[in-house]
Amino acid sequence: MERNSIILDTNSIIRFLLDDVHEQYIIVSRKIKDNKCFTILPVIQEAVYVFEMFYKIKRKNIKNKLLKLIDLVSIDDEDILINALNYYDNKPKLDFVDCILCAYKDNRNIGIFTFDKKLNNVLYKKQ
Repeated sequence: MERNSIILDTNSIIRFLLDDVHEQYIIVSRKIKDNKCFTILPVIQEAVYVFEMFYKIKRKNIKNKLLKLIDLVSIDDEDILINALNYYDNKPKLDFVDCILCAYKDNRNIGIFTFDKKLNNVLYKKQ
């Protein structure tokens, strides 16, 4: 990222996407509008966890919220995130980290080693 960029953390992303603390939503919105903002996959991963566990948001809605974020801020490995979100939406038995692994396999042609049977079935199409 460029110098003077601002990285958004999980809390700022959640406030922005949910607008549940409106004062903070306004602040984050201004930051995004006035600066070169970006975030990274571990932050997105944590946001997905918070959306699922604390806010009980459905996968499709999480995917849609994060796709809106992609339009507004830069995301390291954006192609991985987009593919992971597609897995996340279409493979309900996989957690988000497994979806990221599947996306790395697809997008970077990287083999994944795991003892996780569900993940292996998706990775190597043993369905």
